[in-house]
Amino acid sequence: MRDQKNQAGKETKREEKRIEEEPTQLAREQARRETDSAREQAIQKEQAGKETKREEKRIEEEPTQLAREQARRQTDLVREQAIQKEQAGKEARREEKRIEEEPAQLAREQARRETDLAREQAIQKEQAGKEAKRKEKRIEEEPAQLAREQARRETDLAREQVIAENQEAIRRKAKNQPPE
Repeated sequence: MRDQKNQAGKETKREEKRIEEEPTQLAREQARRETDSAREQAIQKEQAGKETKREEKRIEEEPTQLAREQARRQTDLVREQAIQKEQAGKEARREEKRIEEEPAQLAREQARRETDLAREQAIQKEQAGKEAKRKEKRIEEEPAQLAREQARRETDLAREQVIAENQEAIRRKAKNQPPE
């Protein structure tokens, strides 16, 4: 029981102490909140000042920046024009060179065509010569060939006649002999 009394006494003292300290605690929390609020306002004010300075600096530098960009665009344009002019010059030189070389190229092509034509004509002439020789040889050999063919025909005819006569003789002999 004593413990309970001691315990209750301690609890009461704690409650009294808490009640006594509560206004101080509230005042501390209020002071802390005010300090935090003041700090946040100071930060916001500082940031607003920095933002204002940045904006002023940007406004101040804008004409210079625009001038730089304009100068860069003009430089780029001049560079592109120079490149185009150079390319046009190269193209003109190539065209002049092609025009200069065209007659020589046409002459080379004409010479090549003439050479090809002469080669073809020589081949045709050679082939015609060979054909004429073959024809002459055939004409020369034709009487001998005809004679050989005539002799072969006569030999074949004589052979056929001999065979026919032999068959006739065999048939007659078979007719004349009595059956056995």
